[in-house]
Amino acid sequence: MGELPVVSTTILYYHTYYSAKGLIMLTLLVFILLLVLLLLVILSAGLCWYVTRRLLHRTTHASTSFTLPLVDITAEAITLQSTKNTRRPGVFGIQGPEGQAIVGPILSADTRTVTRQLLHVAGTLTPQTNVAWNTTVYGGKLREQLHLTINEVSVPGPLGTMPAWFVPGQQPIWVVLVHGATGTQEQGLRAFKTLANLGFPILDITYRNDTNAPASTDGLSHLGDTEWEDVEASIKYALGQGAQSILLYGISMGGTIVEVFLARSSYTDHIHAVILDSPVLDWRATIESQTRKNRLPSFIARGAEAVISRRTHINFEALNLLTQPPRGVPTLLFHGIDDTSAPIALSDKFASIHPAITYVRFPDAEHTQCWNANSQEYESQLRTFLEDAVLKG
Repeated sequence: MGELPVVSTTILYYHTYYSAKGLIMLTLLVFILLLVLLLLVILSAGLCWYVTRRLLHRTTHASTSFTLPLVDITAEAITLQSTKNTRRPGVFGIQGPEGQAIVGPILSADTRTVTRQLLHVAGTLTPQTNVAWNTTVYGGKLREQLHLTINEVSVPGPLGTMPAWFVPGQQPIWVVLVHGATGTQEQGLRAFKTLANLGFPILDITYRNDTNAPASTDGLSHLGDTEWEDVEASIKYALGQGAQSILLYGISMGGTIVEVFLARSSYTDHIHAVILDSPVLDWRATIESQTRKNRLPSFIARGAEAVISRRTHINFEALNLLTQPPRGVPTLLFHGIDDTSAPIALSDKFASIHPAITYVRFPDAEHTQCWNANSQEYESQLRTFLEDAVLKG
């Protein structure tokens, strides 16, 4: 009987010991969970900020990065490292430190290299050096291959003077060409020949935050929400220079800008026709598509939208161009089936809403690459639309 207190003391000791140990383990577990939660919050915030930066800070000022190995080059062919881009069918551009080239159909390919037909070279391209792949094709010195007189003009805008390219023509309908967010005026050069051959004067514009154009007040892209004012200014300029009406031609975010102009401007009566190439028709759906493509959780898209709205005061619902009522302006719409930037499903829906749209879908075409994938079909569709819906209309 006298030993019982010792037993009780022992039991109490172990109970206290393990209780304290359990409390320490529980505290440690809670700390680890909170730390993991904090890291997830930081990671999510970082991803939201990255997506936001990609959208609001345009990259047209960035220098060209030469990262594609040029393996060999002859008078008729060029061999490049095999990549997703170099394996795409069609016509594309190559730029090196001292030269440029236009490349055509694939002649042969294996797991390491792709050999393509060499259509034209300007300057010098050296084997065993790195080059850059592009979709604009006629940029830089290769503009001369268009054999057109391209003049530099200045367009007065709401934020200041904006440089533009002008190609004279005898038609009273001017084409105002609007490039995309990561593109430059060179993005529209692929259509110049077809437009000029039919006599259309071409005004290939810049807008806020482009190189040599005025910056927006906050230095950020507004995804078309304010850029449409620069398109309106360009139309005023064209009308002042003798244009009787306007054909608007928007590429990628340029398509967004064109559509926002049509929804908000008082100058829409001057619009004769519209051409859209790979347009971004709903930014909310486009950002969600981009996050899915990069295997990011859906809340990243919602977070990025919230950050963008806070920084720019953009109303994303107002930039959902699928909600616009049907219009009677003749419209030609191009979109690539392989587009991973602007979902083609949005153009499918847009075309179903607007009965005046001629809709052409291009197989094997990535974002803004319909012309590249099949330049002959693109130019044929463009020419037919211009002749039938614009010049005869």
